[in-house]
Amino acid sequence: MIHSHIQFYMSVLNQFHMSNSQVQELIINKDPSLLDNFLDEMIAFQTDKSIEVRKFVIGFIEEACKRDNELLLRLIANLNMLLKDESVNTEVAAPWTEDTVRQCLFLYLSLLPLNHRLVHELASVYTEAIADIKRSVLRAIEQPIRGMGMNSPELLLLVENCPKGAETLVTRCLHILTDKVPPSPELVERVRDLYHKRVPDVRFLIPVINGLEKNEVIQALPKLIKLNPIVVKEVFNRLLGTQHSEGSSSVSPLTPGDLLIALHSIDSNKCDMKSIIKATNLCFGEKNVYTSEVLAVVMQQLMEQNPLPMLLMRTVIQSLTMYPRLVGFVMNILSRLITKQVWKYPKVWEGFVKCCQRTKPQSYSVLLQLPPAQLTSVFERCPEMREPLLLHVHSFTPHQQAHIPASIMAVLEAHKKTEPKPVEPVMEKEVTYRDAAHTSLCCECLFPSGTNVLHIF
Repeated sequence: MIHSHIQFYMSVLNQFHMSNSQVQELIINKDPSLLDNFLDEMIAFQTDKSIEVRKFVIGFIEEACKRDNELLLRLIANLNMLLKDESVNTEVAAPWTEDTVRQCLFLYLSLLPLNHRLVHELASVYTEAIADIKRSVLRAIEQPIRGMGMNSPELLLLVENCPKGAETLVTRCLHILTDKVPPSPELVERVRDLYHKRVPDVRFLIPVINGLEKNEVIQALPKLIKLNPIVVKEVFNRLLGTQHSEGSSSVSPLTPGDLLIALHSIDSNKCDMKSIIKATNLCFGEKNVYTSEVLAVVMQQLMEQNPLPMLLMRTVIQSLTMYPRLVGFVMNILSRLITKQVWKYPKVWEGFVKCCQRTKPQSYSVLLQLPPAQLTSVFERCPEMREPLLLHVHSFTPHQQAHIPASIMAVLEAHKKTEPKPVEPVMEKEVTYRDAAHTSLCCECLFPSGTNVLHIF
């Protein structure tokens, strides 16, 4: 009898001859004895193809659960269908599809913002589900998680406890919560504890990175920049303030200059140079953030470090390429590097020479400040620079030339030294009768006539 009533109610609903509120009033309030048997039938309609039917089911169960919280246990049992390797509403086992997973989740996720405790059972089911179902769950939870909000005690508890196997689900929740707004201090604290005490996966830190301390971000950078390039880009978007485009007040623990300087300071034993270079390139790609003023401060601070960062001159050249008007500032940097004996750092010295080569003739005044040995080294690397530099010196007034050390002039003019004249070949003199007679006389003195020459030896 009850079943026939249910079929009648569903038929009425499908034909839209009765409003949702009227059906709810009839079943829940007018005749509560029907509710216990009717609920299972109602849950079965959550996968109906009609969106109107599914909306009705949600509204009905919301009202029913307000009257009796124990009804949620049936929803949990329904969620566990995801652990069966068969699609809903089919008698024959079949692979799960995106649609069947969403249908199965539809009711549960719709109630999630109303009862936050449901998130724990969702995580429990997620850990045991197959990969295809997990991917569908991750795509389906965005709206429900936003509805819960990052201040939800149950969500904070989920992050704090993070069941084994649910790490991806928790990370997805964190990204959803912080996509458009900065993380709350409570959320940051839960993630920090999770990372340091239980799951040392640096990807957990990304959603809350703007809530960390400056030194925490710098310590995590070597691991962060080794991640997938798309992920690294997201990290930098958050740190550089280009992530939240809807007017959020997210404040990064690092200024753009701090980030670029920190990348130069990464120990090459902790991160490969290729990853570091790619990360610095991401910074230079944000021209609106890395203005000429920002880069000037970065170069100044890098130049003052001891030892000099290996990528210093690469950054100087990139900055100059982006902002040619920085050439005067760069010349000052090069002059300062000479006082720091830049040639003692092979990689930096190589970049120094390249920079001088690219900035001639402005760099001529810098080259003339080098010691003779280092100027010679420059010409060995770039022999084509010797002649123009010499011509530059010759354009000086006599008073200016007097200030050029003789040792530097010797290096400049080394290729102009006069080549030694070739030795003229000695022509054999014509032997005259007189010379022959003289030779014969000498032989007579050494070897008297009648002497057997062989006996002398």
